[in-house]
Amino acid sequence: MRSQSSDCFVLTRKTGMHTNHMKDTNNNFNNSLLGAQKEKLIQAIKKIKHEIDECYEAEKDAFVDALEVENRFEKIEREIRAEFQNLHRFLNEEEEADVERLKKERDKRVKILKDREKKIAMQGRDLEKAIETLNCKLREDDSPKLLKEIKELLKRCEVNFVRPSPIDSEIFSSQFVGPIQYRIWKHMKPSLYPNISLLTFDPETAHPLLTLSPERTAVTFEEGKETGENAAERNPKRFHYYYCVMGSEGFTHGRHYWEVEVKGKTAWRVGVARADVHRGEMDSSSTLNGLWTLSLRNGSITACTHPKPTPVLSYTPPIRIGVFLDCDNEEVSFYNAVTMNPLFSFYTGTVLVPLYPFYNPCDTDEGKNCAPLSIFHPSL
Repeated sequence: MRSQSSDCFVLTRKTGMHTNHMKDTNNNFNNSLLGAQKEKLIQAIKKIKHEIDECYEAEKDAFVDALEVENRFEKIEREIRAEFQNLHRFLNEEEEADVERLKKERDKRVKILKDREKKIAMQGRDLEKAIETLNCKLREDDSPKLLKEIKELLKRCEVNFVRPSPIDSEIFSSQFVGPIQYRIWKHMKPSLYPNISLLTFDPETAHPLLTLSPERTAVTFEEGKETGENAAERNPKRFHYYYCVMGSEGFTHGRHYWEVEVKGKTAWRVGVARADVHRGEMDSSSTLNGLWTLSLRNGSITACTHPKPTPVLSYTPPIRIGVFLDCDNEEVSFYNAVTMNPLFSFYTGTVLVPLYPFYNPCDTDEGKNCAPLSIFHPSL
């Protein structure tokens, strides 16, 4: 028979063996789970390292892209600056040329006026010398010899003041400024044109023997054309004596520029007219009656001034006439529209009615002047 103490010993031993077995099982389980988790950590680290490599590569690519873009913009900036430097150099050269042309004209005009002043002053000195000579003779004692000398002296001292011919001293700023930007643009490149006034003819003002193109930008004279209009039905806006037509748009302020093609014509007249210019026969179709125009006739260009026309010097016959209307400065100027050389300028004075472009293609001149007179619209 076992004792109670022996049974307790056996039970205690069994309980301890069971506890150790559980510890071993837990240790095995924990080691296995930890190893799996560590493997996951290793894989995660590898993945992140790969992501870091990709990030560094992307950062490097982004840096290169940014550098390339920056370099590209810097290159474009250099190109822009180079182009503007060329423009600045061109504009500076044009400015110097214009200022030099102005100075030459100033020196020439001032020299002419100074020479005129010198001639007048010289005559004044001659007159003063004559007076001095006569006064000296008056102070001499009376004698028969003095009587004879006075008669001879009077003949020698017959000095009269001869006023030199007047010199035109009027100066038009448009001869040197005018549509300066348009002129400069034209000089820059043949293909460059600014926006200019795109005009058309007003058919209601056209003489009955004139025919307008469908676009109303070209006009020709037709001898013997059937008009179908009598004096009683006459349109008050229509020219019925001179072969003229006006533009469809009038101007009261601002600056306006347009060009007229006159190539192949032996006679023409273009310019500006008052809105209320007389439509019939005029005693003088000049500035006196509200017309500021240039005309070609017999191979010569003249400005239709009052009281008589003024010859216009042009070394080559223009094929296109530029008309510049400066309402603010009250000037009308004409240019050779190909070279932009100024031809002539008028001073209009204050005009209280609109000013309209004015055109006269003239008659056919026995078949020599059949070419149309056209409004030139440059293409951009």
